[in-house]
Amino acid sequence: MQAPPPIWSRPTASSIRRLTASIWRQASRSLRAPEAPRLDGKIALVTGGNAGIGFETSRGLVQRGAEVLIACRNPRKAEEACQVLAREPAATTCPRHVPLDLSDLGSLRGAIDAVEEATGGRSIDVLIQNAGLWPGRNATSPQGYEIAFATNVLGHFALTRELEVRGRLQTTRVVVVTGDIYIRARECSPDFRYRGRLGGQDAYARSKLGNVWFARELARRRPLLTVVVVHPGVVASNLVAGFGGLKRRLLLSCEQGAQTSLLAATQPDLASGCYLHNTLGIVPWIAEDPGSDDEKARVLWTLCESLSKDFVSSTPLVRSQSGSGASRELVSPPAAPASSLGNEVEQRAVREVGEAGGGVQAPEKS
Repeated sequence: MQAPPPIWSRPTASSIRRLTASIWRQASRSLRAPEAPRLDGKIALVTGGNAGIGFETSRGLVQRGAEVLIACRNPRKAEEACQVLAREPAATTCPRHVPLDLSDLGSLRGAIDAVEEATGGRSIDVLIQNAGLWPGRNATSPQGYEIAFATNVLGHFALTRELEVRGRLQTTRVVVVTGDIYIRARECSPDFRYRGRLGGQDAYARSKLGNVWFARELARRRPLLTVVVVHPGVVASNLVAGFGGLKRRLLLSCEQGAQTSLLAATQPDLASGCYLHNTLGIVPWIAEDPGSDDEKARVLWTLCESLSKDFVSSTPLVRSQSGSGASRELVSPPAAPASSLGNEVEQRAVREVGEAGGGVQAPEKS
């Protein structure tokens, strides 16, 4: 039996110490997901499941018997990935593609229509929010929002809300892939402007902080869900091309990088809202950690509700049963007025970007 994840007893919000702890000898220290429990009969939806960490995560779910849906925007790559995964010896069904461009809120409802068709209206058992983007230069989404925010934060927020509105999230395990680079950021907003690769790094870090805030607020608002925030490790990709042997020695493969997501998706007794780190285990939230700012998490949630309200179906009351058997209602707060959303976001659709997936992996946006 594999030992439980280690507890990092002395957390620090120092970005240098934290990031050093993330990468130093990570291959030998990184978590491995056990093969059990099986996921036969379970439905798993993986964003960006066609490449990089997402593909290896999808492979691990298929090997455990899950029915896998791959949500991404590139149909050719998705179908290729589905065919490869269908040949896995443990595959019980052929994975299916759900067309979704997370940067474009306009693709959302069609994507959920495809989910409902593929599942026959069944609920999603595991939702893995893996896809992500590291911009190479300043760019905006079709709706005019900074591209990393739109893809990594707002797109996943709207996806989760639409699934919830349609009754497809019940007691779902939600895995939110962040990156420990979030420790460098203090804000997350749709109107961030920057220049060059380093500016794109800042945009990525801000979006990863947004992932943490979203996950913690989702765990607080939706007690029937189990929400786990995951740092997959620092993973080899074209983002770090040119480092040669140093790259191979320091960074993880995509298969290694998928292990923390698989552990978060499958293992019982993980507390909702916890942060599972590939080398540090369960990292306690401390006051100095920007991810623990609950007030900013609430503000971000309300902001995302307002930005996505024209694209998410009308929200019904979500009725559930509490532990005592009494019926209760989980109701989202009203959306913020447009005047409270901060600086006006310039409406542009510059789509040329350098791209990345969860953690700091995958040179291509799914």
